[in-house]
This record gives sequence, structure tokens and C-alpha cells, in this order.
Amino acid sequence: MTIYFDTNIFIYLSDENSAYFLQVKDLIQYCEDNKIKIATSVETIQEIIHFSINTQDLPFGFNTANKTLDLVDELYILDKKTVENYLTIVNKYRNRESRDFIHLATCINQKIGTIITYDHGFKKFKEIKVFTPQEFLNKFNL
Repeated sequence: MTIYFDTNIFIYLSDENSAYFLQVKDLIQYCEDNKIKIATSVETIQEIIHFSINTQDLPFGFNTANKTLDLVDELYILDKKTVENYLTIVNKYRNRESRDFIHLATCINQKIGTIITYDHGFKKFKEIKVFTPQEFLNKFNL
């Protein structure tokens, strides 16, 4: 099984003061213990760096990006098929943030049925199952 992590999961994992740090840490431990592969895309790395530039903390961005690269089993590129699906999704969901569409298109192309995120906007997408870390862990009574 492979699940896709949205950018915010990696950002919270890199911030021990985050209210979500322990939930994310528990989720990652669960994935490791149960041989669940963690995937994301190059868009996640771009978003991490963009976030760190906007918060004027580029060292945090580099640290988080490197942790992400160490953690993930799969880092998907944005190929032509993903961009074509992205454009189709943009046309379907015209009033959502474009960055979310890249993540959704990647999941569709890679046949990943689950995304983990704290972005509740993803719940509007019908093409994929969306959970927060705690919701995902609750499925297994953890």
C-alpha cells in the first residue's frame, strides 16, 4: 500500500512545537511498522521552499526538504500525463487552489487512493480518499 503525503505533513514533522507534530510522528511510525509506502511529488519540495522563503526561514526549508527526501519511498515528477490531468482537474474544480490540483493529478496518475493532509479543502475531491493523520490512524483504532 502507498499513501500520498501533502506538503503540510512534512512541515509539521519538522516543527516540534507544532500542535500536529506528535500526530504526524505517530503516523510515520505506523507507516514504517506496517510497511506502508510514503509518496509525494516534486511539487511538495517546491511548496516547502516557497513556504520557507515567505516565512524568511530558508534553513527550515532546506532542513524540511532534506527530511522529506529521506522519508519518502516515492518522489514523483511532474510529467506530461500529470500536467494533462492537472488541466482537466482545474477545469472541473475551478474554485480550488491550483497547487492542490497538482497533488490530486499525481495521485490519480500513480493510482494512489489515499492522501494524508490537514488541508480540509481536499475533502471536496471525489477522486481520492482524504484523511488527516489522526483520522487515518483512527481507522486502525490507534
